Amino acid sequence: MDHFRPTREPARSIYDTLLSEASKRKGRRTEDWISAERDAVLREAIFLAQKMGRRAPSLEDVERAERAAMGHSDYIAKWSYGVAAAITS
Repeated sequence: MDHFRPTREPARSIYDTLLSEASKRKGRRTEDWISAERDAVLREAIFLAQKMGRRAPSLEDVERAERAAMGHSDYIAKWSYGVAAAITS
């Protein structure tokens, strides 16, 4: 059981997308997996925002949420919640 996984949308889908992309880090250069994770989060966030009839977040929103999550033990969850907040607020 993943205790950090959000229980509500859109954070849950963003989390799942990010976790899936993070599993591909091995063998990639650092700058490549960072870019791939940001892109995956942005694509999912745009999809979810459109589905919800909300404003789609920008890459800057995604990066801001990522920076706020850095250093936390629940990094992926914090990042997901931050992007979800950009969609819902």
